[in-house]
Amino acid sequence: MKVNLVATSATLAVTVMMSSLLVKFSTQAKSVQTTNFVCRMWQQIPMTVAITPAQETIPVILWDSKHFSNSGYDPRTRCQLVSNRFQFFYESGQLNYITTGRMNRMPVVCVTDTYGGACNGLLFTLKPGSNPSQTLQELMRIRLRQKGPLNETSGRIYIDFQEYLNQEINQQ
Repeated sequence: MKVNLVATSATLAVTVMMSSLLVKFSTQAKSVQTTNFVCRMWQQIPMTVAITPAQETIPVILWDSKHFSNSGYDPRTRCQLVSNRFQFFYESGQLNYITTGRMNRMPVVCVTDTYGGACNGLLFTLKPGSNPSQTLQELMRIRLRQKGPLNETSGRIYIDFQEYLNQEINQQ
């Protein structure tokens, strides 16, 4: 009876240990296989970048506007907050297209899962009175090209984000 109890306890301990190792290994494998969004400094300007599974650093948005600083959202803070939102939407499968819209009567940049679709989630708010499509192009200017992944529908731009990430870095 004691032998069975010891054997059962040993089997249980080995099973728990192996499960812990597998969970740790699969978590490490997952983090290696995904794109991560972080805020980095570039020429003293905060920039949201995507770090691919191949460890390529891809610029996404350059945060040089100080418009929201008086509200507590200086460029570095906005960069960190929006980088986290990019990560959330990417991991949840909602970051298919980036577009513009309105939320709470303010112009915004948002994500949508379909071309021509409505906003599914807020990335960030734009200055009141700004041209959202033009502002989005300017913010993402560090990677967009003339023949880049821009599509316009009824005055709104839709950026195919996977195509954006796969595009060669603009050498201009």
